[in-house]
Amino acid sequence: MEKMIKKMNAKKMIVLVGLMMGMILAFTACQAKPAEPQTVKVGTLAGPTGMGMAEMIVNGVDLGENVTTEFTVAGAPDQLTASVISGEFQLAALPSNLGAVLFNKTEGQVVLGSVNTLGVLYIVADETAGVTSIADLKGKTIVASGQGSTPEYVLNYLLEKNGLTPGVDVTINYVAEHSEAVTQLAAGQATIAMLPEPFVTTITTKKPNIKIAVDMSEAWEAASNGSQLQMTTLVVNKEWAEANPEVLKKFMEAYEASIDSVNENPAEGAKNIVAAGIMTDATLAEKAIPNCNIVFIPVKEAQQSLNEYYTILAGFEPKAVGGKVPGEEFYVLGK
Repeated sequence: MEKMIKKMNAKKMIVLVGLMMGMILAFTACQAKPAEPQTVKVGTLAGPTGMGMAEMIVNGVDLGENVTTEFTVAGAPDQLTASVISGEFQLAALPSNLGAVLFNKTEGQVVLGSVNTLGVLYIVADETAGVTSIADLKGKTIVASGQGSTPEYVLNYLLEKNGLTPGVDVTINYVAEHSEAVTQLAAGQATIAMLPEPFVTTITTKKPNIKIAVDMSEAWEAASNGSQLQMTTLVVNKEWAEANPEVLKKFMEAYEASIDSVNENPAEGAKNIVAAGIMTDATLAEKAIPNCNIVFIPVKEAQQSLNEYYTILAGFEPKAVGGKVPGEEFYVLGK
């Protein structure tokens, strides 16, 4: 009888061990199951908007098993917008106001991921022009590009905040391209201009008598109680973000590290910027980096200044932000 009991116990033990091993193997198989293969498509722009992504583009980025990344560098925003709207691109670095336009156009399917540059606009002037502030523009003539878009609204806002009426107290001659303003300055046809980087570095290198007279980011903060001029953002496809939180997290961590790398080592950053197709001249890129205000500002920290920026733009032209200032859902990834 005792032997039978021992035999039965032994059989039970074998069955129990077998069940446990089966459960362990099943659990391990579930844990080891690889993620579905996917390609994350990322768009960015040539110039300051794309600079912070240079290291990622050149060296690649690890977003996890079975995840590959495909970067596209475009010359103009309209080369990316259709792909962002359709969801073909999961992430894109674009002008901040365009982020708002896409949010409204897609009824909330394009949302904020981060802010990646502050203001890149500057007033440059010949040393003899006597301009060191926005107020000094009274009675002057300046050349500028960006009429009917963000640069015009930023300039008009700052002129008005300094008691000046655009077109009355300050004559503004708009040209179609930034390069045209540079050409006029170089030829002596103009002595004051509003330009973005890297065109600022281009003209100040060509003509040492042309200096930065006003940093528009600093002027904006002074005029709007410390609110930042946040000019470009990374936008994200909301549906993809919600389905891939870990992939998004890894991308953001890599993006922040890439931005830090460009700022901390401009010489190496400039090489990557050229290799990535964001600029063609490494020397110019290295000189321009410090004035490009490349940053990584998470959604939570960006919301207040960005909302104020959108509100100001909408006051000049509602279409600049897609008809209305984005609501809380635009900032959903920061909640």
